[in-house]
Amino acid sequence: MNIKQIDLRLLRSFLTVARTGNFVRASEALSITQSALSQQMKELASHLELPLFEKKGRSLILTKFGNGLLQKIEPLLGQIEEALMQSLDDSKNIVGTLRVGATNTYSKTIALPACMELLKEYPSLNIELKELPAQKVLTELMEGTIDVAIIPQDYQFPDLEWKSLITEQFAVIGTSKAIEKLPNTITLKYLAKHELAALNRQFLMRQKIDAQSRQEGIPLNIRMEVSSMGDLIEIAKTGKLLALGSSIALLKEKQLKSKEIKGDLLIRTAAVCWRKTKFVNSAMIAFQEKAQEISSSLEAEIKLRKRQA
Repeated sequence: MNIKQIDLRLLRSFLTVARTGNFVRASEALSITQSALSQQMKELASHLELPLFEKKGRSLILTKFGNGLLQKIEPLLGQIEEALMQSLDDSKNIVGTLRVGATNTYSKTIALPACMELLKEYPSLNIELKELPAQKVLTELMEGTIDVAIIPQDYQFPDLEWKSLITEQFAVIGTSKAIEKLPNTITLKYLAKHELAALNRQFLMRQKIDAQSRQEGIPLNIRMEVSSMGDLIEIAKTGKLLALGSSIALLKEKQLKSKEIKGDLLIRTAAVCWRKTKFVNSAMIAFQEKAQEISSSLEAEIKLRKRQA
């Protein structure tokens, strides 16, 4: 075994292949050709004298040895990369690039404000923010193309670490006039007589609404399905349909109001998450802290609105 010939380039490529599961996506992420990447993996395996991957269909699966290597070197590489970046910056500020993923509502209300505050505080930091469906966020987290994410905590993966941010009850959303006509206590049974708009069935929120509806034996009159909370808000502004969605998304909307819907399943918790084997660098820690601060402010504003309603 000749470990003296192994450099950071080979190890970084190994991590990318291990996370993506194939040479196509890995070579795209690394901006090198597939043949160059294949040669790098052959070189690394020759130095270690043990196989790192085995083929399963079109995918590459880590061997027991490869998986053990991944668990040990990923956090170490993260530490080395951060140390190298900080050594080039005499200001001791947070440096490098932070890659963040978030679902639609959480991107606009938590992730984006947190990122903007970090940019203001740390002039040497760059941020890539992606707004994606929750399942896509999870995929990119596990593949290593994003570092940290904000998604509903319902998506439990054993390989992820979580920190809860804010919990919300789903709400019915409409114009001030439409919401003021509704009783203080709202149930799906009451809403069944109204024409409604909701997210489509690929979203966890809609799946929970449907599950609560089945549990109560209440068929809902969903007249329109959309693919983002922003679209639901625009529909609610017309006054033609009531929307089922997130009250967090309404905090900057002056035209609209909301009331919570009773139901054990009609609840979700936003959480910040990252891979367990990922080295938690300074930028990730700072992002978590900012996300928690912003979530606390949102929670306080929601409570204030409830008292004023």
